[in-house]
Amino acid sequence: MEDEPIFCSNCEAQIVSDDEYCSHCGLILLEEKKCYLHKEDEAQGTCLICLKLCCKKCGLFVNRVYLCNEHSSYEIIEGMARVYGSSDNLEIEYYNDILEKEELHPFIYSRKRNPFSFGKFEYSLFEASGEYDGHLINEIKLMMPLKEVLEAEKILEPLINDLS
Repeated sequence: MEDEPIFCSNCEAQIVSDDEYCSHCGLILLEEKKCYLHKEDEAQGTCLICLKLCCKKCGLFVNRVYLCNEHSSYEIIEGMARVYGSSDNLEIEYYNDILEKEELHPFIYSRKRNPFSFGKFEYSLFEASGEYDGHLINEIKLMMPLKEVLEAEKILEPLINDLS
């Protein structure tokens, strides 16, 4: 007889019974796991970017995924993290191609700026300008699966710094 499927109590994703944490949200599934920093405190979650076990002092849920304090400022959209943003589509495409050549899985996220857009790259007749919460309005975002964020940043950092 087949085992009944098991689901995470936090995100309701299907999990394997011997998993230490939910790979979808980071919730710790086993008891008595200790925080990487506060060895006396029980871990509440696993940061899905760096995979460190974190207590309540060291981590929190951000858009339904558990992140350590160091990584909690990432913009998370549907289980992916923003690693770079720009209003320049060609720049984003360039970085996307580089990451794909490294066999990573980038995703370009762009909101349609305006219903009046033409051509392949959604040129807009009216375009908002300025910044909002440190990000450009109408920014094109280069997103990465959480487990690939650190590797992608290591690849992109020298390229981005050369342009600055």
